Amino acid sequence: VRYRPAALVVKDIAQHYRQWGTRRFWFTDAQFITGKAAYPQCTEIMERIIAERLEIEWSGYIRTSLITSEFAKLMVRSGVGDLEVAITSGSQEVLNGLHMGFVLDRLYDGCRYLAEAGFKGKVILNYSLNAPDETEATLRDSIESYKQVAAILGEDRVFPMMFFLGIQPHTDLEARLLEEGYLSGGYNPLMLSPSSIRKLLYNPAPLNKLIGKACLAAWNLKKGPRTGSRDPRPWSGVLSGSSPALDVRGSCYADSSLLRGVELNSGRDVLLTLEEILNSRKSQVKTGASTHS
Repeated sequence: VRYRPAALVVKDIAQHYRQWGTRRFWFTDAQFITGKAAYPQCTEIMERIIAERLEIEWSGYIRTSLITSEFAKLMVRSGVGDLEVAITSGSQEVLNGLHMGFVLDRLYDGCRYLAEAGFKGKVILNYSLNAPDETEATLRDSIESYKQVAAILGEDRVFPMMFFLGIQPHTDLEARLLEEGYLSGGYNPLMLSPSSIRKLLYNPAPLNKLIGKACLAAWNLKKGPRTGSRDPRPWSGVLSGSSPALDVRGSCYADSSLLRGVELNSGRDVLLTLEEILNSRKSQVKTGASTHS
């Protein structure tokens, strides 16, 4: 990993700030904190922003599992805004299988440190559903992980987004799927067709139908623009009370799909609808077992 000198990074920020009046900045790194080795650079960047009296709002992808209490305070003082967090799954087993390299408890700790430091931005939680080793139980874990982050930061400021894994050549995931027979040996990832694209966007049976059903039901749940999420269905006891509606009119996102996801909070609806579907399947299994006995 190449770390650009913090002085040069803040020099660029200061030039945009003073010459063109730029007030919002997005760090385009894969992660703002790529690892523990990045602490000195990230710390110096934030300290220089404060020292230069640059009243900005900065955002980026971030690993909350690496946030400490002092680091969170520095983030807030330097003007942190909205953050994107690749949680991927709420199951530690699934994360370990994907070699994600973080522990969920540390991710939750980072969120707590942000809340304690006075963080007021939005957090977008990126999930990759139906990853290898996914089961109905691990899908429930993902639902509960969203509720846990929402309980820490506030339901009105946490927005889950749903994705699926894209299979890339020369990765551990590709090697595993070749070994398991999901991908055919000798396949060409550059020769794309409708069938190969479906294959490379990993969402296999049987869970694909459950997830698709939840997505369609959630998208049809409400029509028209709205702010925040006002789903009348109760939580599982993790959250209580109501949150004020989120005003996103002043928000600026380069990705219109991301903006719609925040405005409508459709990801939350997908997770809660998926929870209802899983609960109904569980009750059907219990009923069938009782009838059989």
